[in-house]
Amino acid sequence: MSSNLIAPPNLVGHKIAAGENDPINAALFEYLLAGNGLFVRASRREFAVSMPLTVQRISGLPNGAIGIVWRKPPINASLWVEILLHAQQGHTSSNFKEEIYLIYWDKVLGSWQWSASGREQTWASTVADDTLPEYADCCIELHTHPPGALHFSRADDRDESGKFRIFAILIDVHDKPKIRFRCGVYDHLVPIPATWVGRMPHGIIDLNEIDAVVEMLS
Repeated sequence: MSSNLIAPPNLVGHKIAAGENDPINAALFEYLLAGNGLFVRASRREFAVSMPLTVQRISGLPNGAIGIVWRKPPINASLWVEILLHAQQGHTSSNFKEEIYLIYWDKVLGSWQWSASGREQTWASTVADDTLPEYADCCIELHTHPPGALHFSRADDRDESGKFRIFAILIDVHDKPKIRFRCGVYDHLVPIPATWVGRMPHGIIDLNEIDAVVEMLS
């Protein structure tokens, strides 16, 4: 057997932090034990993410970086305004149906684009049209929720598990719109602030930010 064979990369990696910005080497994702806790980390062409699974001081190790590092320009607030307007115009508050929006980087145009892709739409459910070419390139998958449904549902958890992308729900589109983000790294779905994703327009409330303030004050 030839000794020149290249070993395939590990699909899932396990590391102890050597520095604050250790490279991500695993093909899918990796766990990093650092001075400030246990992290899950992954990388794709649009961004790299490092998210804490547990926050705990571990003596003798350097801290791990927390957040998202984007490899593309920031997402402008105007994109979220366009999606909100589309959701408002697609139905009335009394005849609500969920919609799915795919946000992706268009290599030809060199900019962020979005596409409405929901099918089988009802008051409380829809599915993305995965035959669309932008579905494979999707970086952020956002869907609307019925008024007052402020959290990801169990059906959302099932649908979004196993993917590596950012997910969002947009709620109360006709009255005081609200948004909630989380990053999915295969088996892990971790809430993230809207500021990690891009510039939010005035008038859309970040529910994760509100939750963080409430927790800090409680």
